[in-house]
Amino acid sequence: MKLQQLLIEAKENPIKLPRGKKIVLQAEESDYKRGLIIELKEGGGYNVEYWYENPSNVMPAEVKVDGKSIKDDAKLVYLGFHPEKGDTE
Repeated sequence: MKLQQLLIEAKENPIKLPRGKKIVLQAEESDYKRGLIIELKEGGGYNVEYWYENPSNVMPAEVKVDGKSIKDDAKLVYLGFHPEKGDTE
């Protein structure tokens, strides 16, 4: 399935992330396998990891925030929820 079709379907029928479980996504590549592991945390927010070759091989990756590189070797990125909502993480 093409990425554009997946995006259209996701807008109409979003994929639900279960809390506390790591979900493995694989990029549509023919040369090599790579992707992301995403976890919706029990207390709120998300953990994101980049993997290469297989999901157990988490690799460092560059992290940019608002277009600025803040770390070039991050292995675990936390994305928090809105602080005004009172989330615990």
